[in-house]
Amino acid sequence: MKYKKVVFTKVSAEVSKANRRFFERNVRKAFVKYLAYSHMFDDVLTDIEIEQAKEGFLPKDLDVHHIFPISGTADEKVNSFKNLTVLHKATHIMINRQIFEPQLKDVSSMQEGEKREIVIPVFKQVDAGRIVALRSGQMKRSKSAIKRPPLRGRDLGR
Repeated sequence: MKYKKVVFTKVSAEVSKANRRFFERNVRKAFVKYLAYSHMFDDVLTDIEIEQAKEGFLPKDLDVHHIFPISGTADEKVNSFKNLTVLHKATHIMINRQIFEPQLKDVSSMQEGEKREIVIPVFKQVDAGRIVALRSGQMKRSKSAIKRPPLRGRDLGR
């Protein structure tokens, strides 16, 4: 898995909520439809699931994930399709627990505008290999499925 260093900036709760609300109301379904009509779900989803995706709906075991955290910027580009990916829920949960929570555990004590460098995993728009592997049972839903991010080195995408 590739990682990159980014600057996380503490934003107000109002900004974070507005970005989340815009994503939920306008972006999520449009992104899923875009992926379905762009054939990004071919060989990942069943034909029925692809038809549902063309209506903006994902199977219950998949999630849309913000690659750069929605709570880490006031930039509206946080909801751009380039910052979104479809992951298996097990992967999404592991990333949040193993990568984001340790780096941002004290975010509530940060002052608005305060910055911090964090390391984030970078994904394609559909994490196809991991989704197929988890759905077929080839990959265990264990903590070892996601490696902790390196703080330097070749996996940072440099």
